[in-house]
Amino acid sequence: MITDTPPAGIRSARTRGRRSTGRPGAVVVARCGFPGEEGQVREARAFVEAALGLCFPAGTELLDSALIAAGELAANAVRHTRSGEPGGRFGIEIYRRPGAVTIEVRDQGPRRNGPESEPHVRRQPLDVEHGRGLALVEALTDEWSTRRLTDGRVVSCTLRDERPGHELVRSGRPV
Repeated sequence: MITDTPPAGIRSARTRGRRSTGRPGAVVVARCGFPGEEGQVREARAFVEAALGLCFPAGTELLDSALIAAGELAANAVRHTRSGEPGGRFGIEIYRRPGAVTIEVRDQGPRRNGPESEPHVRRQPLDVEHGRGLALVEALTDEWSTRRLTDGRVVSCTLRDERPGHELVRSGRPV
């Protein structure tokens, strides 16, 4: 279920940067739920832009890539899952850790009368108008993944911040 209440083990953005559990070194930057309607994809992108705009200057490649990826993941949640059915919702959580940002889109699982397939990249002919969302996410991000939940699914993508001084750090040493 997508609500404004954080899932177990995750702290709200209102905790002012306290660490979340399950994501070593990650800090919840922002979290928001949206009605599962096409028009809300634009609102979701604006939310991501406002949240990441605090970390990255406008027009940077990382911010632009994050906005495109977040928009594609949100659109997929609305178009291909129960989140897009009447009364459906989807949620976005943004995590920051040294050297990377992760965007997670939580949906409400497969449509009631739809296929049970997991999200996957489809290679489409150039003249096809739809079906390129995950291919874009794959091209613009450093990694993406999906995981099932009891009440839906999370599709996430991670972008590495390669600006000097923002290296990935493990055990106090740059990777």
